Amino acid sequence: MNKTTRLVSLFGALALVTAACSSAATTAPSAAAPSAAASAAAPSAAASAAGLTGSLTVWEAYGASGTSEKDAFDKMVANVMAANPGLTVTVTDVPFANLFTNFETQAGAGSGPDLYIAPNDNLPKEARAGLLKDVSSLIPTLTAAPYSSSKVSIDAATVDGKLYEIPESMKAVELFYNNTMITTAPATTADWMTNAKKLGWVYGANGGGSYYLWGLFSSFGGTIMDATTGKCVADQGGGVAAALKWLADMKAAGMQFYQNDGDAKADLLSGKIAGFIDGPWQSGDLTKALGTKLSVAAGPTGPGGDWAPLTAPDGFYINAASANADLATQFALQMLLPANEQLFANVGHLPANTTLQPTDPIAQAFSALMPKGFARPTLKQLDNYWGNFGNALVAVIDKGTDPTKAVADACAAMNKANGL
Repeated sequence: MNKTTRLVSLFGALALVTAACSSAATTAPSAAAPSAAASAAAPSAAASAAGLTGSLTVWEAYGASGTSEKDAFDKMVANVMAANPGLTVTVTDVPFANLFTNFETQAGAGSGPDLYIAPNDNLPKEARAGLLKDVSSLIPTLTAAPYSSSKVSIDAATVDGKLYEIPESMKAVELFYNNTMITTAPATTADWMTNAKKLGWVYGANGGGSYYLWGLFSSFGGTIMDATTGKCVADQGGGVAAALKWLADMKAAGMQFYQNDGDAKADLLSGKIAGFIDGPWQSGDLTKALGTKLSVAAGPTGPGGDWAPLTAPDGFYINAASANADLATQFALQMLLPANEQLFANVGHLPANTTLQPTDPIAQAFSALMPKGFARPTLKQLDNYWGNFGNALVAVIDKGTDPTKAVADACAAMNKANGL
């Protein structure tokens, strides 16, 4: 999931209004089995191939990840329009920091885009607020050829037994590193300490620090939430506080800390650092710049266990307020046809489609590490994790706040917000 502040203005829309010159091919609750009526209502690939007519607006937030993701997305859109001459699609690149709040504000007022594509950060919140179209009737279509969506992607896109996201890819963060600067990937927290001056960490609250942090909790045996009730239990056992203390110790040992992953990426490319934790959305541009010097490894294993980052899908969300919801659904299905989805796979997306594989060895390395991730919860209580623990992380790193106090305060605030 890219947590970078996007540099392109929300209103700098890219209107893709002409046909492409070429039509080249390019643990959550399980979803309930759909009823016979729902199955009959499921849009089919054949129906979507009949020709789409009308106008759609779609938001994405790939601009500041680098050109590879954005270019691939725009090519996919152009392919769909080339196959559907009666379809006009306007694509707007939205700063990621504003993406969810802008959608929620506009969709809540009955406007906004017809659909958008993003990680499932705010999926539970938006689904429960009635902002997203229930697409459970798509389950038979998505799990069959040619989409072949994995069960884990369907499960992670499901809230309270209903599907509210059309899965596109799976993501988790791991260690990118320059293998000429660090010849052997640091495997443990002790290895990281030895290489502290060569490494970086994204910690800024506005840059998604609490997202990058999650995998480290398991390294120290920490747990954020009770899996059943959603109650914050991070103040129990000491593992979460130990993870924050380790980061503070890493800073003292010379590790570079960044407000966003764009700055960390720039320092990796310039050679100021040798590696940092980030996701597959960076693969395309980093591979272009570093070539065979680029490698991927898991984050640090610690005294409490293995690194286990949040693992969840990117996907399409249909605005429940859209007058074009059916057309938007058909557009999303065409975007995910294998010839189009392979374009995304080739720049680092790890397809939800089990029949597709990335061609890039870096993406393949990410794919191999994915099973060790932590399935992103869709519990409502997770909504109040991000800000509270992002602020706790910043307090420890920037202000020297005692980690145990920072965790206790964040956990109490999370539980209060959740009424627990």
